[in-house]
Order: sequence, then structure tokens, then C-alpha cells
Amino acid sequence: MRSRPILATALVLSGATLLAGCSSSAAAPASSGAAGAYPVTVTDCGTDVQIDARPERVLTVGTAAVELLDAAGASSSITARTAEFGAALSDSITDPPSDDLIIDPADPTTETIVGATPDLVFGYGLFSADPAQVKAAGIPILTVQGECGHDASTDSEAVDLHTVTDDVRRLGTVFGTSDAADAAADALDARITAATRPATGDSAAWVYYFSSEDPISAYGGAGLPAAVLTAAGLDNVYGDQSDAYLTVSTESLLAAQPTWIVLTHGLYGETAEQAREKLLAEPGIGELDAVKAGRIVMVGADTSSPSPAAVAGLEAIASGTRD
Repeated sequence: MRSRPILATALVLSGATLLAGCSSSAAAPASSGAAGAYPVTVTDCGTDVQIDARPERVLTVGTAAVELLDAAGASSSITARTAEFGAALSDSITDPPSDDLIIDPADPTTETIVGATPDLVFGYGLFSADPAQVKAAGIPILTVQGECGHDASTDSEAVDLHTVTDDVRRLGTVFGTSDAADAAADALDARITAATRPATGDSAAWVYYFSSEDPISAYGGAGLPAAVLTAAGLDNVYGDQSDAYLTVSTESLLAAQPTWIVLTHGLYGETAEQAREKLLAEPGIGELDAVKAGRIVMVGADTSSPSPAAVAGLEAIASGTRD
């Protein structure tokens, strides 16, 4: 993963909204051009992007980009990796790129991107680089479709798990690997259908720590994690918040008393046990009914990103929250 919240301001839920939601249309992106024939044009966050030739040198921004390219049969085109922040790639990747390709663990700068000489940048967005300068250098940029509007509120339709499979198909068009990409997307769609369940009447809070120093955070009503909880039949206790990423307090959790706690581990390289210990050390957290009853479901960091790993997250949450 990294569906990376930028926690620039620490605010508790009771007083203010922290960050804006990540939102994107779940409709399949449009594309033109026969498979393997160039140029091709694909829709990227509502804008048409022309790809003149099959990308052979791709710089990825975040782990979701790596996982989507792998599902589309195009991970061999990755020549530089950035912005993974120490998070591990999903175990489900079939053709993982070498860790030697990591040229910056954080958000890449314009100079880093241009210096890597990619013929495509693909990821969750650029925050330390100037997209205009990157494009002026002749380098097209594609965005992970579940990350359109990352960290900025929009009124567009919320993403769902089929946004992920649509993105796999789109990449098949870009890389001329539609046969492999469509087969992978079909298999993921079937798993989504099998794991999705109606509302159970149970509620959940999906919480995480962005770093060892950051306070407890939770996923709100926007973004892919919200859609995963809904697909798992759970009512997100922070679902009325229009943001994807929230800094929350123990007090707000105690007031909400979710039936289940879903806890992410691995966002900054921490183990599941370390994440659990950090949560249980929060003052007052032991008063949560879910904690008293041991109703804590652990999921990897990649499961909250708009990548194929999110489907595994749905399966783990739906299975782990069955009574």
C-alpha cells in the first residue's frame, strides 16, 4: 500500500474534521485504441491522457501502484519505486519488483522523478513534485483511480471495490496486456461478489497509526475503506464524516462503542502485535466493549488502499467479524 493520509494538523473528531476525503467515480474509465496499438487514450480522474507508446520505464508512487501494475501483467515495466514509507508489498503480488528499485521511500520531488528518466509516472498523486514540470519534461502521469481527489473533498461519487478492477482493466489498455488484466479483474470481481454480505446490524471503527508518533486515526465516510466496511455488512461509526482520514480520540470511540475494531498494521513497518499493543496502551481504550470481548480484526496496511489487496481486506473483515 500506500493510500497515504497527509496528517498536517492534529485535530480530534469531537472538535473538527481533519482531512478531506478521497473520492472518485466508480465508473469504468473510458479508453480508446485496440489492445497493443498506440497511441491509446485513457481517462484519468476525469481528464483524457494520451499514451503514445507502451511504457517501458515506470516510476511508481505508493504500493497500490505496484500492486495494480502486477495485476495488469505489467510490473516488469517498473524501473523506480517511491513513496512506500516502509510499508511492505502485498504477499499476493505474482511478479514483485526488486526493492533495489526504491529510489525514495517518501514522496518524490520533481528532480527525483525527472532524474529517474521514466516514461510514465503512476501512483496516488504528487505532493513534493510539480506535476506541470514533470509533464513538461515529456513524462505522462496517471493516477490510481481510487486516489482521485486524494486528501481533497469532492462531490463526486465515492469509490468502491469495482474502482480497483476498473483500474486493472485500464492499465491493461495502457500496457497492451488486456488479456491478463481482464482475467485478473474478472477473478477479483468474483471474489468481491462472494465476500459481500448484507448489513449485519454490527458497527465497526477501522483505525490505524500512520507512524509511531502519530495519534490514533480512523477511516471516515469517504474513500475505499468506507466502501469495504459497507461491503462487509458493517456500519462505519465514523461514516457520517465526509472525510476519508480522521484523527480521533479514545473518547469518541467510547461514545460510539463499535461492535468491532478493525486495526491496520504495517503502515510504517510495524508488526500486527506492535500495532495491537499500541492500541491497547491508549488510555481508556480497555473500556471499549469490543476490546473487552476481543472483537479486534487485524488487517495489513495494503488492505485499505485502492488495489487488489483491498479485496483480501474485504474477505478478512467479512470473515473475521462473523459471530
